[in-house]
Amino acid sequence: MAAQVLERMPGRVKFAVAGVWAQAVTNLVAGGSVLSEVDSRLDHGQEVASPGLARGLAYFSIAVAVLLAVSSLFAQKRFGWVWTVFVIVETLAVVGALFGILAVWLGLQGVSETSVVISLVLPLAIGGALITGRGQDWFSR
Repeated sequence: MAAQVLERMPGRVKFAVAGVWAQAVTNLVAGGSVLSEVDSRLDHGQEVASPGLARGLAYFSIAVAVLLAVSSLFAQKRFGWVWTVFVIVETLAVVGALFGILAVWLGLQGVSETSVVISLVLPLAIGGALITGRGQDWFSR
């Protein structure tokens, strides 16, 4: 029976996992807030432009939060699928941030420049930590 050596997770991967946890919590709070707001407005007779779309996006946000949280729990186990999930979600986050930049450039209301910058920088930093040699090595046994 071969003795297993417990390796320490590289610092960049720890940063990436912590960032993914932050994204999971943020997605969960955002999805719950949107659902609450839509329900509150409808309960009080206020008009909601597209309640189905808003609810669909809120449920999608909650599903992504759960996916990120579960993946983060398995990051220590070094499963390859965790790396794949992280990279796909971070890529989608960058694309979403680019749409946010377009919205700021077009001057759409309700889009904060600060939030768009954060939503672009965080996934780029996490993705950068994951696609480096150590990040990929950690998730490939």
